[in-house]
Amino acid sequence: MADGSVFVSYAGPDRVWAEWVAWHLRDAGRAVVLDVWDWSAGDNFVARMDEALNGADAVVALFSRHYFDASRWTRQEWASVVARRERLVPLVIEPLDDTEVPALLAPLIRRNLHGLDEQQARAALLDAVAGARGPRTRPAFPGDPAAPPPGVPDRRPPLPVPGPRTGAASSTGQGLPGPDTWRPPEPPLFSSPEERARARDVARAPRRPDIP
Repeated sequence: MADGSVFVSYAGPDRVWAEWVAWHLRDAGRAVVLDVWDWSAGDNFVARMDEALNGADAVVALFSRHYFDASRWTRQEWASVVARRERLVPLVIEPLDDTEVPALLAPLIRRNLHGLDEQQARAALLDAVAGARGPRTRPAFPGDPAAPPPGVPDRRPPLPVPGPRTGAASSTGQGLPGPDTWRPPEPPLFSSPEERARARDVARAPRRPDIP
């Protein structure tokens, strides 16, 4: 619903509720018509009510036992709204049985203001007048996470990194050999080609019989 004018329909004994509702709607930025605030002495009551109903985008009706008293003007107000198929916002200000609500109004979705603290009642009022609206945040995805294609693992297994010479995995777990597995490279057996050749000649020389 657009942020247009709102007419507050109520029974005289419920004036305290009507002024509370009208004040919070105006405080929220709504244009509100309330008879005790906007109509002056000498005004034609019927003409002003007809003008207010014709110009309102919504009519807030404060449901109570007084509101449905057949002797009150409230009957003409809500009947006019129903006949014109305009938007009626029913707010219940005291506990009511379904039998206490007229049959023409019984199908309407009602919001309770009674039994709430002031902050809760204000939130219920503004929400009811604002009308239906979608969520302000993205809803959570209700399905299961997508499964990987057949034959494809959902994650790659870790590959061990062998330590030098021993083939042992790193003890640090970071892909590098840890201090307990790393060993310095061994020095070469021969320091030069000449030393290697002399060792070969010694190995080939004939041995004494007494040397095994």
